[in-house]
Amino acid sequence: MTKTSPEPAARLRQPTLRQLKGFQAVAQHGSFSRAAEALALTQPALSATIRDLELLLDVTLLERSTHHVALTAAGAALQPQVAWLLNSFSQGVSDMHRALTSQTRSLRLAALPSAMHLLAPPLAQWQRKHPDVTLTVRDPLNDDLVAALHTGEVDIALGTELDLPAGIEAIPVATDELVAVLPRKHRLAQVTPGSALRWRDLQGERLALFARGSTYDLALATLRQQGVALEEADRLLYSESLFSLVRSGLAVGVISRLYTHGMPSQGLCVRPLGTPAITRRIALMVRGPAQLHRPAVTDCLAYLTQALRAPARPTHSAAAGQASADIFNTK
Repeated sequence: MTKTSPEPAARLRQPTLRQLKGFQAVAQHGSFSRAAEALALTQPALSATIRDLELLLDVTLLERSTHHVALTAAGAALQPQVAWLLNSFSQGVSDMHRALTSQTRSLRLAALPSAMHLLAPPLAQWQRKHPDVTLTVRDPLNDDLVAALHTGEVDIALGTELDLPAGIEAIPVATDELVAVLPRKHRLAQVTPGSALRWRDLQGERLALFARGSTYDLALATLRQQGVALEEADRLLYSESLFSLVRSGLAVGVISRLYTHGMPSQGLCVRPLGTPAITRRIALMVRGPAQLHRPAVTDCLAYLTQALRAPARPTHSAAAGQASADIFNTK
C-alpha cells in the first residue's frame, strides 16, 4: 500500500496576489481609505482582504486605530519580501507579453557609478550574443542599489559586499582600495611613484571626500581612527568636482581607486593609502533563491562572473583585506 505524504504546509498557506497587493498598498499609503482608492476597492473589501491574509499567516501585520495604521514588527519584516514578490510577478508578466508579441526578453541591471566601467564591456559582449534581450541599466549608490535588488526592481547588481540583507547572494569579482588624489606638484606626490602614503601623512591637508556612499563611510572611519582632522574637509557629490578642486591645489582627494578610472590625468596623480590599507570587495549580487531566476538572469550572471573574475582583475594582500574587515566592523 502506497503511503501518501501530507501536502506541504507552505502550499496550503499561499497568499493570493490580491492579498499581497492589498497589504503593500496599505503599507505604502498608511491608510485603508487611500489604499482602497488606489486599488479601486471599497474599504470594507480591503479590510477583509487584509484580515484574511493575517488569518492565513497567523500573524498581525497592521496596528489599527481610528486615525492611524502602522506596520507591526511582523508587517515590517514581511514588506520587503512582498515588494519583491510583486515586482517579480510584474516583471514576469511583462516578459510574458514581450515573448508573445515580439519574442524578446528583458534584463534589469544596476552598478555603482564607480564600477560601471567594469560591468559595461562584458555586458556589451553578452548583449551581442543575446540581441533578443532588452537591457536596462541603472547607476545608483550602493544603499539604493541593494534596496532595488532586495525589492525585485533589479535582477543583477554590481556593488560593494557590505551590510547585505538576508536573501541576497554575493559573488566577489574584484577588490577596490581607497587612494589619495594629488596635484602633481604637491609635496606628497613627490614620493616614489606607486609607493603608498600613510593616512597620517594627510594631517593638516584640506581634504575632499564624497558626501555619501560606502566610499565616504570607509574614508571617514579611517581618517578618524588615524587622528586626521576633518573640520575643513569638502564633502562633494561628483567626482568631476573633486578632481577640479585637487587640480587647482585647493584639496587632496580621498576616493575609491575605481573612481580614478575615468579621471583626467592632466595635473593629477594617484597614490595608494596604506598603514592601514583599506579595501572593499566588489561583488555581483542577485536575489535568491537561484532556482527562481529567469534563464536570462542565470545566463548573464554566469557570463559576467567569468568575465569579471578574469586574472586581469586587481588583487590585494590578505593583510589589506584584514584591515578592511577591521574598518567594516566599526560601522
